[in-house]
Amino acid sequence: MLDDHDGAADHDLDQPVDEPDDEAFGDDEHAPPTPIKRFEQSAAGVVLSAGLLGLRDVLEGPKKEEVQVVSDWSGDKPFTDPYVLRLDPEHPEDSIVMVRPWLRDEKPDPAS
Repeated sequence: MLDDHDGAADHDLDQPVDEPDDEAFGDDEHAPPTPIKRFEQSAAGVVLSAGLLGLRDVLEGPKKEEVQVVSDWSGDKPFTDPYVLRLDPEHPEDSIVMVRPWLRDEKPDPAS
C-alpha cells in the first residue's frame, strides 16, 4: 500500500512562511550564566581548578615530547656476519639482534 504523503509539511509550499518580528528578539542580553559557570568564575572555583590541574601534573607527570633525530646515512659496506648485535645501553629496549642464517654457510670473500 503506497502513501501519497512524501514527508513534506502539511501547509502549501507556495505560501510564504510567517517570519517573527524583530520586536520578538528585542532583548539583546545574554542568557544568565549557569550555576556551574558561576562557580568556575568564582575565586573558590579558580582555586579548586588550579589545585586539580596541579594534582593531574603530579599523578601523570609532565608530557614528554621526544624529538626524533633523523639523518641520512649512506653507510659502510653491508654486514657480512650472520649475527649482528647492537646494544643500546641507554635504552635497552632499542637493542637488536639480527640473525641471518643464509650467511652462516657462505665463506667470506678473501679480498675483504
